[in-house]
Amino acid sequence: MNRVVLSTAAALFLLGGSIFLYKHVSLGMALWPDPSARVWRIDFGMTVRGDGRPAQIELAIPESDERQNVLDEESIDDGLALRIVDDEKGRRAIWSGRIDGTRHLAYGVRIHIPRAEVEIDAERVGLVPAPRGRRPAPKPSPEVQTLLKELGMADGEDPEAIIASSFSFVVHDIETAANGSDDPRIVLRTREGSNEGKTRLLLDLLRGAGVESRLASGVRLRSRGQSWIERFVEAAADGRAVPLIVSSERPNDFPANFLLLKRGEGEVLQTQGLQASSFDVSVLRETLPPDEMAAFVAPHNPFWRAISLYRLPIETRRILSILLVIPLAALVAAGYRNLVGVRTFGTFMPLLLALSLYETNVVIGVLLVAVCLAVGVFGRLLLDRLRLLFVPRICLLLSLVILTVTSLAQIGYAWGGRELMGGLLFPIVILAMLIERISVNTMEEGMRSTAQLLVGSFGLSALVYPLFRSAGLGHLFLGFPELIFCVMACLVLMGGYTGYRVAELVRFRSLLDAPEPGDAGPGSRA
Repeated sequence: MNRVVLSTAAALFLLGGSIFLYKHVSLGMALWPDPSARVWRIDFGMTVRGDGRPAQIELAIPESDERQNVLDEESIDDGLALRIVDDEKGRRAIWSGRIDGTRHLAYGVRIHIPRAEVEIDAERVGLVPAPRGRRPAPKPSPEVQTLLKELGMADGEDPEAIIASSFSFVVHDIETAANGSDDPRIVLRTREGSNEGKTRLLLDLLRGAGVESRLASGVRLRSRGQSWIERFVEAAADGRAVPLIVSSERPNDFPANFLLLKRGEGEVLQTQGLQASSFDVSVLRETLPPDEMAAFVAPHNPFWRAISLYRLPIETRRILSILLVIPLAALVAAGYRNLVGVRTFGTFMPLLLALSLYETNVVIGVLLVAVCLAVGVFGRLLLDRLRLLFVPRICLLLSLVILTVTSLAQIGYAWGGRELMGGLLFPIVILAMLIERISVNTMEEGMRSTAQLLVGSFGLSALVYPLFRSAGLGHLFLGFPELIFCVMACLVLMGGYTGYRVAELVRFRSLLDAPEPGDAGPGSRA
């Protein structure tokens, strides 16, 4: 094996492997869809009552980011005008109109939460200090200033240390009370409060220590039991937006079942011109089919997402997931012929036969092919008496194969066997050509050689059949098509191999055991 072959194979391995590792390790792309993917259906229901005056209902709704993907959404307006607004205040659904009596409004969304441990860029989400002179920094209360001195957190200290100390104090030193106060000053004085009060106290501590921070709102998703709106704090540290949820045990612990709704002050639901309103949240965990789940493997990076095959329609992805496995099946075929040394009818004919059996069972499929071949060879023997030219003879064989496949489909329908109907996908032209080659090979090399070629061909088809049927392998190549470069590298190495095949070693094993010329045999004289 020369250096050119080795260097070419190494370059292909390096190209395919580096892209694969970058997408899997750096971009966090999963190798295949997770069957336990977190897909949630969230419904926000609102009942409002008015006296005929113009009214407005504004609901903060989720948007797609690194932590969550909005799959689809729907709403019920009950005769009101509805518009979706997406601006610096975030995404909001706004219903407006005159409300006289009771109206029922709803907003539903399906959300996929791929993973919780994602770093959010603070500047991208607007969590940066305001320019000097734009707005005065809020001055902490005397109680907060005293506490900051006790905790040893001076202005300008390391933000991560301030965040850790403040969070630890609020979580461990402040008791959580269901009926506790929401006022951070009362919470600090009594050392107990509600989650809302503890969250606002944490915000005051961080701002008092000079850490850029703000409130945010979300909902903790529970498939059983009641879900409710929960406040938390986002703080900036080393360019990252760190989520701080006081019901968690440690900072930056964003639960995998937490949906972000709103960043900034203000309630999730805000109303104007109403007499009364009520608001509830219902959550349902959903299970998606594999084809729809596969779209979640797409990377979050804009460039790689734009060229990802997962952005294609589901049917196109299904076809590509089969086609992209063909190079791997070709690698198996090359090893089957060049390394093992088993002969077959053509190089790709066994692969095409295996591909045609995709919709059926491999045993039933091989039997169907055998029936088609038997009928075709028998017809070929009958056509020999007519002494026809090659092209008309092949066309007659093609017609005979089509009639055979059609008959098998009819038998399969009558017996209720869907496997027999899978013969409709057979490559008809390939079967016709295979019948011709079997007939010619039988006349030229005999029945023994033809039987060996048939066994080798069916053996290779059965060997690569599981590759085409593997959904995980199809998803792997669909998400990482650059792995074909690694397959090509293996083919280059295999093409440069000039040693013995396994079949040759078995065939000539007696020569390996024979003594070298000139060696003294047992009992020979000196």
